[in-house]
Amino acid sequence: MKVYDSDIRYLLYDCFKGNPEYAAEQDTVVINELDVCSGVARVDIAVVNGKLHGYEIKSGQDTLERLPQQIKFYNTVFDSMTIVAHQNHIDKVKKIVPNWWGIQCVYENKKEQIKIKRIRKEKQNSNINIRNVAMLLWKDEMLELIKNYSSIKKGYKSKTRNDLSELIATSINSEVVLQYVRRQLKQRINWRAVPLQELGDDLHSM
Repeated sequence: MKVYDSDIRYLLYDCFKGNPEYAAEQDTVVINELDVCSGVARVDIAVVNGKLHGYEIKSGQDTLERLPQQIKFYNTVFDSMTIVAHQNHIDKVKKIVPNWWGIQCVYENKKEQIKIKRIRKEKQNSNINIRNVAMLLWKDEMLELIKNYSSIKKGYKSKTRNDLSELIATSINSEVVLQYVRRQLKQRINWRAVPLQELGDDLHSM
């Protein structure tokens, strides 16, 4: 049986709904295809609650060719990461991903049902780059962050997002930035973030 990206997403949505850590926070949201590092990489799914958890999917139809480069960028942004890979990829995945990444295996059981099992639990990332985290923000959100949480009073409104992210990283406490980014990702209106409780079966609704 061929296993595609969409098959794995459906399974992950069910896992998210049953995850007590995610369910414990009423404002947990799930984001499909989140651009990171100015769009040079795009994680398949991001779950935002008390932390930013990325999920990279490698179906039976995918290769691992791009994975080393994706790892490089994801490692700078996410509090934790999990790769959800088809069983044919698992041996190679174990050799490629950092030891703090979680690993989940997608397999077909004897009843020809697609299942997911955890191979390794994720750990906390200790090397987040605050500048890259700030780049998850829209420009108006960056301006609000600088206005409300830094001592900078003028000369920043005309700067580019790249320049603003550098200002944020050097002038605002990192934990304040992390909390602000998570909050903004949850609160954006008319965006592709979907509350956990509203996850449906229709991928096109996300």
